[in-house]
Amino acid sequence: MMSGYLLLVATVLLSAGTASVRVKAPNAIIQNRHIITPEDVLTIRELYDVKLSPDGKQIAFVVSEPNDPNKPREPRASNIWIVPTDGREPPRPLIIGLKSADTPSWSPDGHTLAFLSDRGDADALGDGTSQIYLWRDGEKKASKLSNVPGGVDQYQWSPDGKMIAFTGRDQSSAEELAQKAAGNDAMVRPESRLKFSRLWTVNLSDGKTVPVTKENFEIVELAWSPRGDELALIVAPTPRDEDAYNLSVVILNRSTGEVRRTLTRNVVPITGVLRWSPDGRWITFYEFPPTKESNNWLSIAPAQGGEIRPLFKAYKGSVLKAEWSPDSKSLVGLSVEGTSEVIARFDIETGAVQTIVDVTRSQWGASLSTNGETITYLAQTPESADDIWALEKNRRPRQLTDFNPQTKSWLFGKVSEVVWKNSRDGLVRRGVLITPPDYKQGNLYPVVVNTHPGDTAWWTGFHSSRWWDWGQLLASNGYVVFLPNTRGVTGEGGAMHATIDDWGGMAFQDLVDGVDYLIAQKIADPNRLGIGGWSNGGFMTEFAITHTNRFRAAVAEAGHSDFFSLYGTSYLRDSLRRTSRQSPYDNREWYDQRSPITSIKNCRTPTLLLHGENDAGVPVSQAYEFYTGLKDAGVEAELVIYPRERHNIQEYSHRLDVQKRMLAWFNHHLK
Repeated sequence: MMSGYLLLVATVLLSAGTASVRVKAPNAIIQNRHIITPEDVLTIRELYDVKLSPDGKQIAFVVSEPNDPNKPREPRASNIWIVPTDGREPPRPLIIGLKSADTPSWSPDGHTLAFLSDRGDADALGDGTSQIYLWRDGEKKASKLSNVPGGVDQYQWSPDGKMIAFTGRDQSSAEELAQKAAGNDAMVRPESRLKFSRLWTVNLSDGKTVPVTKENFEIVELAWSPRGDELALIVAPTPRDEDAYNLSVVILNRSTGEVRRTLTRNVVPITGVLRWSPDGRWITFYEFPPTKESNNWLSIAPAQGGEIRPLFKAYKGSVLKAEWSPDSKSLVGLSVEGTSEVIARFDIETGAVQTIVDVTRSQWGASLSTNGETITYLAQTPESADDIWALEKNRRPRQLTDFNPQTKSWLFGKVSEVVWKNSRDGLVRRGVLITPPDYKQGNLYPVVVNTHPGDTAWWTGFHSSRWWDWGQLLASNGYVVFLPNTRGVTGEGGAMHATIDDWGGMAFQDLVDGVDYLIAQKIADPNRLGIGGWSNGGFMTEFAITHTNRFRAAVAEAGHSDFFSLYGTSYLRDSLRRTSRQSPYDNREWYDQRSPITSIKNCRTPTLLLHGENDAGVPVSQAYEFYTGLKDAGVEAELVIYPRERHNIQEYSHRLDVQKRMLAWFNHHLK
């Protein structure tokens, strides 16, 4: 799920081609509140990786601090924090001063917390590689457990708490290092000296590290069996990007490193649900459907081998995280349903879904932890970012933290769900509408359509925490923002999710009909329409402006404009081939029909293109192609390339620049 998934507003569905939206009363401009700025968005502290202690009394989680504007190239600092579940004490950092710590995990007895870091404490610098550290009850400092060349990628406690299994990568030999130093470092395809990940164990008693795997394969995820004698691994044949869709679940003998059995070779490259049931009978994972389309569902495999069973094939939602109940009869899962999320109990025999609590947040960084009695998770509101919540048996959910009090001074637009129908097939569509703080019903407003990235379903929550989510930034500055969930997003079941393969297609019709509805409801000014988005949203922006001239401005970030050239230059080629069933060298027509570049001569929309220079998934050449096409078509265009950046923009100055340029572009063309 390539890579994140809420207040519901009552709606009344009308006849085909019509819809309804309920917008809350205009928000009075509150004294001492200010219009949201790009600088504001970058002050948000992000929380993730929530872990409940086995006794349910403490919650460990990661806090990612905002980038330092004075050190724009430095990555965001992250630290482990602790908060008691009863809320009687405020949250506190595990160790004050840590700047690179994440992946907390409690020992089975709950007395030790492991985490990954490249430093042991605020005064002891590491070697720049992530190692396993242990913090024990009553201690003020953490002790370093592992010391592996190249560092630790992932780890997991053994069921008895006596050892930790972890993965690390092969390192360059002395000969290879000497060749590189001499400049003899030509890159050969396919690589002859691949650096595989390996499985190791480390004993807590003496710190002894023992290699486990001998076979060459890339380890994507690991999980101990309840007895501790085996591990389940998701593996790829090589670490090459193009093998990311060629995954298997194998069972490994912990002592010998032998692969005892392969359970399936049909695994979706999404981590987070590889789990053994407590009774040792089942293993959960994400599975492709038989056709291997862009779709997935949660499945279980018999741990000893046998028939794979999809758990919730007909479920009209998307399970993001799932943990077993102690009796191995059900799963507690965090799931997207439409523009909302829920925590629910899923019965593995009947498939029955029982909602435990509604959750307001996005699917990005989804996190859930439970010991069977208590559940802890992240939740937000339309005017506050993610915080830690706890739900104990027979009690109401409690918010335990408030990490972003600065948002109380921001001037927010109102967030609501909007529903309409596709005019061609009558399919009901849902999305999110954000209206300006001073919105007056009946007035016409400039509207920006913010297209969704990847398969992310827009949600009725907080839209000011990420550089690609422009909702409240635009609304606070006077725009109506339309966030359409065109077909193919999460939260609508497997069959609907698979339609994301129809690039453009009926998803474009969903978008156009949503805009038409806003115009018919006297919300959108038809002469002041803009569109923009990142990744898949960049593609949809480019597809839209090459198939209609109704938009007066566009901002496309990291959009794929030419599927033919994308196939030959990106590691996404396997996904494209799986969808089209053929290489473009055998069937170019499929690729050209879906490529915005094919219809570039039709474009008349002033367009701002933004792209990371080192993007491997959507190479920067995609932006150069589209920019050249726009200029040849006589269209106003601007291309901005961000040095050092990949698909996900990281540096503070670049994140700030993205938002400032986006806002200025729409202001210039729509106001």
